[in-house]
Amino acid sequence: MVSTRALIESSLLTAIAVVLILISIYVPIFYFVGLFMWPLPLALVQIKHGYKYSLLSLVATTIIVFIFTDPYTALGFAITNGVLGIVLGTMIKRKERAINTIFIMIIVNVISVAISIKLFGLIAGQDYIKLALDEFYKSIDMAKSFYEKMGVQKEVYENIFKAMPPKEMLLMLIPFALFMYGFLSAIITYVLAKGIYSRFGIKLEEIPKFSNWYVPVKLAFSVIILVLIAYILAYLKVKNADAYLLNAMYLMLLTFSINGLAALSFWLNKQNLPKAFRVLILLFVFFSLGNLLFLVGIVDYSLNLRKLDKSRIKDSPK
Repeated sequence: MVSTRALIESSLLTAIAVVLILISIYVPIFYFVGLFMWPLPLALVQIKHGYKYSLLSLVATTIIVFIFTDPYTALGFAITNGVLGIVLGTMIKRKERAINTIFIMIIVNVISVAISIKLFGLIAGQDYIKLALDEFYKSIDMAKSFYEKMGVQKEVYENIFKAMPPKEMLLMLIPFALFMYGFLSAIITYVLAKGIYSRFGIKLEEIPKFSNWYVPVKLAFSVIILVLIAYILAYLKVKNADAYLLNAMYLMLLTFSINGLAALSFWLNKQNLPKAFRVLILLFVFFSLGNLLFLVGIVDYSLNLRKLDKSRIKDSPK
């Protein structure tokens, strides 16, 4: 009886997963919402019935998606969203903290997307990322040509595109871009899971308020060590060392800039300003004063100004 119920529930959730994927693919307006929701039905199977049924659900979903789409889409789902769903379900079933669950999801996202890109490249015999960047820069050249034919002064449209980094730099920043995708995807998927699973009586831990985000010592230490290693590799002129250093520097910039933005949010909350006004200030500072945010983040981390890292406060309870 139990196995019959598990099979029926797993089949229904598999059907929901398939419908969600197909709607997202064939109705583009829903694609990005669906992309972050694809792992949720599979995660729910894992929570309720364990690995046996979640793996069966993953195989069934992959086969059905393959029938209605193509092998690349089906395999891509299995490697990225499918694996992520099982991992998410496992973390929730173990009642892991939100921060631990999101951290593991980021790692799974980065690894699975990197594997799928590499695998598809080997199958198709071409580098998809390089191909996409080539097309992107061709479109920029076409836009410049269009503006020129329209009689727009060269200085005007050159100013529009001058902030665009060279293609070689973007290629070197692919690992950082993968991390950014993994980070955003993990956050969004967890938030969606929390809202949807609450309807099934499954309670997930709240993500800390953004103003309470801070850089733990272990994370700061790890990022600084990565930068130092990258510097040493660059000094020794190791192959691709420049790419390692660039990605490490961007990772450090992002880490402490987010910490600086959280510190600013913490201070703005104490001023009792309207929420919409606070959000506008944060957006303006993030997009216009990135270097200042980085410095604020460094100072906030170094002095533990918000006193959020209890491990660094003498005689604090552990």
